[in-house]
Amino acid sequence: MTTSQGLFKASDGTSLFFEVQGEGKPLVFCYGLTCRRDHWRHQIAYFAKNYQIITFDYRGHHNSSRPLNDQHLTLDWCANDLVDLFNHLRIQEAVVLGHSLGVSILSKFVPKLQERIKAAVFICGSVTNPFENMFHSNRMSRVHSLTTMINNQAPTLMSFLWQKFTERNRLSFLMTSRLGFNASKAEEQDVLNYMDGVNRTPFPIFYSLISDYAQFDGRPLLKRIECPTLVLAGEEDHITPYALQEEIAELLPMGQLIKISGGSHNAHMDFPDKVNHSIDSFLADVGFK
Repeated sequence: MTTSQGLFKASDGTSLFFEVQGEGKPLVFCYGLTCRRDHWRHQIAYFAKNYQIITFDYRGHHNSSRPLNDQHLTLDWCANDLVDLFNHLRIQEAVVLGHSLGVSILSKFVPKLQERIKAAVFICGSVTNPFENMFHSNRMSRVHSLTTMINNQAPTLMSFLWQKFTERNRLSFLMTSRLGFNASKAEEQDVLNYMDGVNRTPFPIFYSLISDYAQFDGRPLLKRIECPTLVLAGEEDHITPYALQEEIAELLPMGQLIKISGGSHNAHMDFPDKVNHSIDSFLADVGFK
């Protein structure tokens, strides 16, 4: 399988990393906040046999640089980065896939480049303030407010607390595997990879993007997405509950909803075979084979 890596410049000069694997029609993958490209490892292994797989790191994440202006750590800038990636790689037609935060970014991106998007796949994402429904209540909004207060008064302390709270240990593994995954189905390596991605992301990057996300309402944008869109929803998703996925599918002009029974917020890792086969069938239905 052919693999190439490189960097491209965003419109504000930020240097962004991308990787291309395999050959064929392009599938562009957008992971969740603080995640890593190997968050898609089950999908990459499956689809790279017949497609060209394109992954990249968001600004401030991993192999991509942090923008000089922290005001550029927003969903809008991430969506613009996707436009720059398409232009850099000269992608004329692709299917885009997003998980979690990647769904909100795609909701901003697809209307910008509608003529070059054959279809989209939304996995366990939301296009409204994630704190309003997380764990089926709005309690996390208070946590975000407290975090904002501490960060405003003592940013160095907040960054230290972030590093300590997100480091690998038995308690954090237990919490992550139970709240973000189906603990009985997910592979240990997937949970650990997710934890490492969070821990390696500087707190200011996380905070800027999640704060922008908390002010976002992408429901009007969904109505402007003209391509077929598959919504894959985890039945047991406590981060973006199933009802939010139903609303997204209803607002999309060409939305199709599939429930992943027993699936968590990371349903594509809990049940990769089910998710991959659902995506594969969808690609066949839209004529992207």
